[in-house]
Amino acid sequence: MATDTPTLMAHCTLCPRECGVNRSLSSGYCCGTDRATINTHQLHHWEEPVLSGTRGSGTIFFSNCTMRCVYCQNFEISRLGYGTRRTADELCGMMLDLQQRGAHNVNLVTPSHYTPQIRDSLIIARERGLVIPVVWNSNAYEKPETLQLVDGLVDIYLPDFRYYETESAVRYSSAPDYPEWAKKAIVEMHRQVGTLSVKTGIAERGLLVRLLVLPGLSAEVRQILKWIADTIGNETWISLMGQYYPTYRSHEYPEINRGITREEYEECRICLEELDFENGFVQGVGSSRDYTPDFRE
Repeated sequence: MATDTPTLMAHCTLCPRECGVNRSLSSGYCCGTDRATINTHQLHHWEEPVLSGTRGSGTIFFSNCTMRCVYCQNFEISRLGYGTRRTADELCGMMLDLQQRGAHNVNLVTPSHYTPQIRDSLIIARERGLVIPVVWNSNAYEKPETLQLVDGLVDIYLPDFRYYETESAVRYSSAPDYPEWAKKAIVEMHRQVGTLSVKTGIAERGLLVRLLVLPGLSAEVRQILKWIADTIGNETWISLMGQYYPTYRSHEYPEINRGITREEYEECRICLEELDFENGFVQGVGSSRDYTPDFRE
């Protein structure tokens, strides 16, 4: 794979869809062009405690997405593309602004389809004094060779491993090869940054895997946990999320047009205990964003 941004944009194969468009002339499957489109940058106090801390995580929300999740909670940004195209220098300015405002980290949300542009901005930002950790907050539908473009520039990987079965990935996100690529991506992320390191309650470097429990799919979460334990190790930090609620096009899929049950969430929490995971967070069921570090409550 080429590494310079113009060449990568001329025939885009950054994500597993490999649509091959010239993004300087048109948008790809992700609807992204050759310039990063950003919805907002702000201090976020509702991420996991090791990210938000006391001063907030400095989130930068990128518009558009490589996935087509029918239940997307940010569909105005991911699907409708609300945002403004920004230069590498402007994105750099946002990162430095968040650092100036006291953010514990720069949290890049849904960044994958803008990897080269972000890489360019990160290089500039480091030269201009960015010292806080950089978080790659993604859907895990990524190619290892694309992730290698930011090797050494990203400190914390925060992938959301969504499906273990192809059928679910097709039905709810139009991504039949998602499980295959998510596994490869997370192995590469772990290779780059290792197990999460936390100092005085704040993450400094490493991997934290998010697992959103979806209605009827708790068995897949258990399969994912088993895969993580076997492949990376049960010392891996896990964020077991119970905040699913039906939105966007969920009403078209009756089986997920509801919240998850306490029983579904409890099945997954018990699996964490059975596999001896000890690092990470669990949540209450529903739209609550409260986290607790106790897997064995």
